[in-house]
This record gives sequence, structure tokens and C-alpha cells, in this order.
Amino acid sequence: MRGCTLFSAIVGVCVVVFCAQTAAASSPTSTAAYTPGTDVVTQPAPAPAASAEPLGPQGDVLAPEQHGTLTVERVAQWRGFLFYPSMPTAGTFRFALGASYDAVDPAVVYGMTFRFPQLTLDAIGWLGNGWSLKGHINSMIVLNEFLFGAGYTFGSGPLSLEIDASVGVYVGSVGAVIGGTSGVGGFNALFVAPEYRPELTLGYDFGKLAVSLRGSLLLMGPERARVGDTWGGFDNAHPFAGHSEMLYVENTTKRSSVWYFGAGAMTTRAYYALWILFPDSPALYTYPRMVVGYEY
Repeated sequence: MRGCTLFSAIVGVCVVVFCAQTAAASSPTSTAAYTPGTDVVTQPAPAPAASAEPLGPQGDVLAPEQHGTLTVERVAQWRGFLFYPSMPTAGTFRFALGASYDAVDPAVVYGMTFRFPQLTLDAIGWLGNGWSLKGHINSMIVLNEFLFGAGYTFGSGPLSLEIDASVGVYVGSVGAVIGGTSGVGGFNALFVAPEYRPELTLGYDFGKLAVSLRGSLLLMGPERARVGDTWGGFDNAHPFAGHSEMLYVENTTKRSSVWYFGAGAMTTRAYYALWILFPDSPALYTYPRMVVGYEY
């Protein structure tokens, strides 16, 4: 009887131990007794360190350089320039607003000492692989040019080269300036001519400045003029209307926009820039041109 009781006690202890082990294994957590003064506050995981690499383009904004304005190389590869030969990806577009001023010798224009600046609007879209489409408008009310063309860019290192050609129309009109109420007998004149402009541009990357030298050949014809109700041509007209050599400096900013200025020489026939005063003169005149503008 005593042996049976001892055996039963041993079996009971084994059952209790087995049940306790089973409960501990099936429970995901165990609750420890709370002891004052032993609270442990879990600290949040530290945020990942900020990357030292600049962020890529977001929307229409290129991430600024760590030390100021963007480099010419970055802008040329992403948004491109108006004058500096660039090769951004296909679908890239840029437009610019500016002004140009021709400092014509007053002696050439019968003592007229003031000349209005011309407003300019340019747009350029890239097709990829160096190809681009361009549009240009400049206007001074009495003188207007509308051009559309295409260009191809290639280059290596800081040097780049672009060849492009544009066609359009040259329109001169004084009907809105000297009309029936002007006191000069209602003088009304109109000058229209197709225009062709091949150009060659050589650009150099100076880091934060893009410098471009552009040579343009100005071809026009046939010229047609109307005075009052009479239409006619120019007796001394020539397809070669002149040429220009311009130096442009484009300045990058902290974003993708660019501001520019430039200067150069225009050598043109009188009726290209001064057709009202010299509608039939074959002479070539050289005068300086200055430009300034902003590329968006």
C-alpha cells in the first residue's frame, strides 16, 4: 500500500511537470512580475542617415548643386540651352523671352538717334540623338521675323558644335504706325520676303558659364513691297542679305533656368534693318547688336 502511494505521487509530479512545459511552449510571451524601479522604455529605431548624394530631377526642378548653381554639363544633359549646343533627352522643351538692340549709326538714318529694341521669343524642342526643332520670333512693330528650323549637335568634352537651318518670312509694315491720321497723307507700306538662315554655332563649357559663338548667313528673296495700292519688287535686291557674328554668354542658376546676354556685329543690306528709309539700296551696313534674355 505504501509502495502504491509512492508510485502515485511520482506519476502525479510527472503529469504536473509535463503540463507546465506544454503551456510554456504554446504561450508566445510570458508576463514577468512587476518590480518598482525597473521600468524599461523602448527607444524608437533611429531614422536612416540622409544620403550625401543629390536628389534627382523632381517635376520641373533639377536638384541644385551642393555649392550653388548647376554646372553647364548638368543643364545641357537635362534641359539644354538656347544657344550652347546641347543634347538632352528626347521630348525636352525650353522657351526664352528676350530683347535685342541694334545700335545703328545716326548718320546712316538721317540723324535718327533713337531706335526701339526688338522683343524676341524663342522655343526649342529636342528629338534625341542630337536633333532639335526651333522656332524664333522677333518684332519691333515695323520689323518682324518669323523663323522655323532644325538643328543637329555633336561634340566631345567641353567643346560642342551645332549646325542648323531655318526658313521663314520677313514682314515690315508701317500701316499701323503711320496711318490716315498721321498727317502724311495716309502713308501705308508693306514689305514681305521669304527668309533663309543657315547657322553654325561653336560652344565651350566653362563650368558655370556656357559661351557660344554663332555665325549666321542671311538670305532673302524674292522681295515684294506695297506702297498704297501698288505692288512691286526691288530693282537692286539680292538673295544675299547679309551675315552676323554673335557671342552669347549663358549663365546657369540653382535651378534649370538660364539668363543670357550677348553682343556681336550685323552686316546687312539697308532694306533688311532700315527698309523704310532705304527700300531699294544695295549697300551693306555694319552695326553692333546687343541681346539679353531669360530661358525658362
